[in-house]
Amino acid sequence: MEEEIHVQMEDNSPSIEHSLRLISYTSWLLGVGIARPRKCPKAITITLRIVHLAVCSVIVAYGAIDFFTFGSVFKSDIFKIMYYMNKVMCYVSTYYYVYHGIRQYDKWPELMDRIKEIDQKIRKEIPMNDRSIKNVETLAILMIFACGPLSLIVHALYYYFTRPENIFASDLLLYYTIAQSLINSFVFDVVVYVLYRRFQTINELIDQLDQLFGALWIALKIRRIRELHTGICDLVIMVNDIHGFHLLLCSANCFTMVVATLFRIYMGVVEKNYAFMVINNILWILYATQFGLMCWICTLARKESDKIGISIYAIVLNCKPMNLDKLNGARNQSNLEMSPPLEGPDGEQNSNRSSSYNLNYVVMENILRKNLDRDCVRNEVNDFSIQLQQHRIAFTACDFFEMNNALLSNFVGVITTYLIILVQFYRPENPDVQFNRKFR
Repeated sequence: MEEEIHVQMEDNSPSIEHSLRLISYTSWLLGVGIARPRKCPKAITITLRIVHLAVCSVIVAYGAIDFFTFGSVFKSDIFKIMYYMNKVMCYVSTYYYVYHGIRQYDKWPELMDRIKEIDQKIRKEIPMNDRSIKNVETLAILMIFACGPLSLIVHALYYYFTRPENIFASDLLLYYTIAQSLINSFVFDVVVYVLYRRFQTINELIDQLDQLFGALWIALKIRRIRELHTGICDLVIMVNDIHGFHLLLCSANCFTMVVATLFRIYMGVVEKNYAFMVINNILWILYATQFGLMCWICTLARKESDKIGISIYAIVLNCKPMNLDKLNGARNQSNLEMSPPLEGPDGEQNSNRSSSYNLNYVVMENILRKNLDRDCVRNEVNDFSIQLQQHRIAFTACDFFEMNNALLSNFVGVITTYLIILVQFYRPENPDVQFNRKFR
């Protein structure tokens, strides 16, 4: 009865879609990604995406104007190549982020329904709290607000009162692009964090198995955990299918943005132009953090999944098929019940033989049961081990590379290599040239 009441209370807890409603509404309003409110009509979503596509076209138009207006300022051909490579990647990524939500319009409700189904099964086994997910979601929204609308207002007010001639529409639209890129990657990060919390809950459930009585009950719990693990692995595959190309474009965009911005800072130092130095430093740190956060959260989920294999093998060692106190009690009870009153020497001898025979039978039966129970748990663990080998958790960018900390270290190494090459080929024609404008 207590178990039924417990399950009913857990089923009344908020769904994951309800917990992620803040970031889904933000993504929907910014017109990027697949996250959206379920009840919103498709026509409104498409109309909103068309508006954002128009804004993206305006950004591209201002980029073309900058090319013809400020093209003569570029004194380095190598910087010109990096500058426009960065622009092209930024524009392509922005268009795809808007188009992504239309092409996979039905994926977000499907993903939320499948996570809700897994959550219901998990809550039947162990309580689960999504408070940390809400905290991560809140931090993501605050960061988007700080890097988007707030930074735009600060930028406009600062140059309005100090240098009104340095206020350009393309500079202000940059913050719009940053906000779109951040919300799209943060939706992916939050979804992966949700899966990480589910793997963590499975590990907590495995740690509680040695506290249960009976090996057969433990074997049944392991089978249920296998079902939960299979469901979460299917969610990982679905997330890879949804965000694979997004991860590829986001990685390329972060790479070109960091390289171009760091090289721009180097040029400013060499040519003694320190204008916009703070903004440029914030820009490369922001995009590097965006990429690093994706790699870190994917590594966190994979490591938590790997812990399942380590924890499940400890169950065989910690499994206690039979309670020793109960076994001793069974022996004593068998001695008392099977020893009749003594009538003579012959009767006493027969009674002792019968009692010894029944006691040995009880001991042998418990030994066989102990071995059978241990074999039952071992078979479930072996099957689970094969399942873990077949379902390796990895988040990939269209199977080109895996998002993890190893990729982050390679990312830093490649950026350093490119910067060294660019610095070697860079030859300023006039070290005293002063730029009056920030180049993105």
